[in-house]
Parts: sequence; C-alpha cells; structure tokens
Amino acid sequence: MHNHSRAATILLTIALAAPTFAQTPAAQVNVAEQQSRDAEKIKILQAELTEQKQLLADSQKNRAVQMAANDTDALAKTENRLEELNANIKQLQQEIALADGSANKTVVVTPVPPPIANAAATTPQKTATTGPWWDLYNKPPQAAQ
Repeated sequence: MHNHSRAATILLTIALAAPTFAQTPAAQVNVAEQQSRDAEKIKILQAELTEQKQLLADSQKNRAVQMAANDTDALAKTENRLEELNANIKQLQQEIALADGSANKTVVVTPVPPPIANAAATTPQKTATTGPWWDLYNKPPQAAQ
C-alpha cells in the first residue's frame, strides 16, 4: 500500500512539473492587409465620432430649450448626457490618434461612471433587520455562557 501512494505521488509530481501547452500557429498578416484593417478601423472610429458630435449638438440645443423653459429635471439629465458625450468624443479622438499613429504619448482612457440621480437612493442603508455582511442567517449575537 505504501508503494501505491508513493507511485501516485511520483505521477502527480511529474504531471505538475511538466505541463503541456497547446501549440498555436503563428498568425502573420502581411503589411497591405494590416494597413487595410487599420484604415477600416479609422473609418469606423471617425463615423462614430461624427455620430457622437451630432448627438452632442442635439443635446446642446435641448439644453438651451430646457434652460429657457426652466425645466430643471430634464436639464439635469441633459447635463449628464452632455458630460457623457464629451467623454465619448475625447476617447474616440484618442483612439483615432493611436490608430493613425499621430499619438506620441501614452494615452490613459478613463471610464465614465454612469450618472447618479440620487446618491441616497443608491447607498445601501443598514436597517435593524440586517446584520454584518458575513452573517448569512442574520442571527443576533448570543451572550457568552
């Protein structure tokens, strides 16, 4: 029995010490095809940039109308949308600069968090019926006996 466990240990050690890797063929793309892909990427990014700029212009018009009408609820939503669109435009411009090679520096793209309508509504409130996060059964502490 001792020999069986020793043999199993040796086999396990060999299996862990010599992992196998899948062989993937080296994919190479010729220069002409890569340039075509890059051009297509820039074309798509510029189309998206044009669309975002149009949405920004429309939102700015809406904001002007809402300001004139003193519609504060709609104005707050539009302001959030304007921030989002400006961030989208900035990111698309950075992507285009990277794709066409005009960017000489490292670009850090930061995600834009979704707008929060009411911070108090999104913050979980601890109630008397909830216990600590690790207490799955929500039991009150028992007195030491």
